Amino acid sequence: MKSDILIAETTFVVVDVETTGLSPTTDRMTEIAMMKVRDNILVDEFSTLINPLVPIPSEITTLTGIDNLMVLDAPPAREVVPHIAQFLQDSIFVAHNAQFDWGFVSETAARERQLELMNDQLCTVKLSRRILPHLRSKSLGPVTQALGIKIPERHRASGDAYATALVLIKYLSYVQQRHDVYTIGDLLKFQNG
Repeated sequence: MKSDILIAETTFVVVDVETTGLSPTTDRMTEIAMMKVRDNILVDEFSTLINPLVPIPSEITTLTGIDNLMVLDAPPAREVVPHIAQFLQDSIFVAHNAQFDWGFVSETAARERQLELMNDQLCTVKLSRRILPHLRSKSLGPVTQALGIKIPERHRASGDAYATALVLIKYLSYVQQRHDVYTIGDLLKFQNG
């Protein structure tokens, strides 16, 4: 990604994944949602359940509501990865705790299709630390509440990705107006401030 490209001319893809656990190497995705944001507008979306081909632990079902029956007829990751790669292309990958979601998406792409994804990552948790330092918890619930954003379906990929996309849109406006951050390079530096 060229660091001098303007934020207004950049495509961001906000991603949320639901998984069978916390390890991108041993656990599997059960759902992914991707929201494409360009010029502060949500322009496209992609979401699907994914058959992890392993049993979903009961505590994950309790958290997400996704159970083994729901994913039985869903496509496996091998079929979903080409759609993910095509949707991402050369956009900026955005997630609330980007390290987690990027870990699963990039590891799955490499394992299932030998694809090496090269997207820059923007983390709305890191941005929250800079923009909302007074907020005790930077998890998605408290952040959206502080910004007046409702999460349509908490702990489901499409609801969380949609809410995170709205957080991103507010943050992009804020950093341009308050911090004179106009390029991707400046934005990626700002998040690590």
